[in-house]
Amino acid sequence: MSSSTGRVIAIGDVHGCVHALDAVLDAIAPTAADEIVLLGDMIDNGRESKEVLDRILKLQQQCRVVLIEGNHEEMMLRARANEADLNYWMNCGGAVTLTSYHFPGRLKDIPDAHWQLIESCVPYYETADDIFTHANYLPELPMSEQPPHELRWTLFEPQEVRPHFSGKRVTVGHTEQRNGEILDLGYAACIDTACWRYGWLTALDRTTGEIWQASKWGVMREAGEEVHREKLGELIGTRVL
Repeated sequence: MSSSTGRVIAIGDVHGCVHALDAVLDAIAPTAADEIVLLGDMIDNGRESKEVLDRILKLQQQCRVVLIEGNHEEMMLRARANEADLNYWMNCGGAVTLTSYHFPGRLKDIPDAHWQLIESCVPYYETADDIFTHANYLPELPMSEQPPHELRWTLFEPQEVRPHFSGKRVTVGHTEQRNGEILDLGYAACIDTACWRYGWLTALDRTTGEIWQASKWGVMREAGEEVHREKLGELIGTRVL
C-alpha cells in the first residue's frame, strides 16, 4: 500500500523508447514525495532498452519507483531458462533489446544491475484508491488471487471489462491504443498509447488527472505534435495528413 503524500503517476509501456521517457520525466519533474509506477513492458521493440533501464536506475534515486512486470519482462526472465524460451523472446522484441547492449547481443551482455531491476518487478500495485497492473484483471478476485496470465497477457477489451469489486480504479497498459488516446472507462483506464509504433508514451497522474505524452523522439505532444507528424511523414516517405 502507498504511504506517499505526493503524486501517484503511472507511465505506460516504454518499450525501449528512452527519449520519450526522458521527456515525460522532465515534464513531470518528480520529487521525493512522488511515486512513479511503470506499468511494464519497459523493454523490447524500441532501440534503447539498455538506456531505459539505466534511466530507471537513476529515477530510483529521485523518488519511489514501482515496476510492474509486463509480458515482455516475463519473457526476458524466462529466456535464461532454455534455448526455446530465449528464441521465443528474441522473436518478440528481445533481439532488439540485446542489440542495445552489444551487436550481436548475448544474455551475458546484460549487467547484473539490469537483471536485478527486472527481477524486482511486481505483478500489481495497490494504493488506497487505485490498482495498477500490466494487462488486465478479473473483477471478482482480489489482486493477490489474480491469475498471472490475466495480469500480464490478456487484452483490455472495453466491452468485456468490468469494475473491480474493491471499487478502486484500475490502470493498465499492454493493449495498444494506436489512436494515441487513453482508453478511459472511468473505473479503469488503459494508457499504452503505442509509443514505439510512432504513437506516444503516456503518463497519468492518478491524484490530479494530469496527462503527459511524448513521442519516441522526445517531443512533448501539446507543444510538438506537428513536429512529430512531420518526422513520421519523413520516415514513411509520405505526408501525414
